[in-house]
Amino acid sequence: MNEKVMMEIKKNNTLTDGYLPITAGKAILPDKLINALYWKFEKNGINFKMSMSELRSLLGLKHGKDDDRIYSALAILQTPMQVRNFTFKGREVSWFSASFLSDVIKWKDTENHIEMRVSEMMIEALKQKAGYTPIDLKICNQFKGKYGLKLYEMYLRYYSLPNREGKGVGQISKTQEELNNMFGTSYKYQSKMMEGINRGLKEIEKITNIFINCFYNKIEKSFVFGWEQIDNYPSLRIPYKRIEELIDWYLYHRQEKLKIKSMPKYRQTLKTKIIKDEFDELDALYRGMMKYKYNLKPEDYYNAKTGFYKDFKGKI
Repeated sequence: MNEKVMMEIKKNNTLTDGYLPITAGKAILPDKLINALYWKFEKNGINFKMSMSELRSLLGLKHGKDDDRIYSALAILQTPMQVRNFTFKGREVSWFSASFLSDVIKWKDTENHIEMRVSEMMIEALKQKAGYTPIDLKICNQFKGKYGLKLYEMYLRYYSLPNREGKGVGQISKTQEELNNMFGTSYKYQSKMMEGINRGLKEIEKITNIFINCFYNKIEKSFVFGWEQIDNYPSLRIPYKRIEELIDWYLYHRQEKLKIKSMPKYRQTLKTKIIKDEFDELDALYRGMMKYKYNLKPEDYYNAKTGFYKDFKGKI
């Protein structure tokens, strides 16, 4: 396993969209911390122990003098959040309040280590409420400002989102309230928000060479972000934007015959197989969806020389 894969997390989109309370302010460390702890959780489960040096390394810090900042950030991650309508161990939950990080302990006889426990119930709730975004910790730790980090995470999440701008262009709109939630700010005027956004976009370009444009739409009262899309999956035989729809089609017709313990995990397994061209039923399934859902002739959209399907106009 190479170093890049080892440092990648599959960050839940609820956390990507804005979890931290407003008390975090403009500080970037709590956001880096939740990424580091999420990576540790994916490797070790809900209970884990870390040395302070390991934790500093995951946060991109080098000195023990930063430990007080880490303790403050840990306290912020213990702020409760609320989730409604999910299932936990077979029971339906209508309302639940807890923090992502439930316990943090540093024993006197093991001063160099810290024990932590994330909320199993909160993790399960987040898994059921949203998907995830792959994020590289090594890249995230290069950011010095919160705006750059959070906007970069937003870009990764919505990179391939279909939109009215057409092929090759990515776009997402966010209201002032949504951005305040994401940044942990309380700006009332779009001009102040735009100042922070512009700083963040410059940092993204400096670190990643990715250019993201932003303007404020006065009619819709929203901030519009746009970027050029580059095909990340040149060997993908079906349009990328049809993958989730194809998975829905597959589950609708096969779910009764499948034994699925975790639906989000199973959906991601299917998506990975489709992207890697390891899904044996891809052609039959995609042709069936085109024929019976959209009343199309699959051969009209299939290139026999390349083995690729071009997209059609049916709504997703």
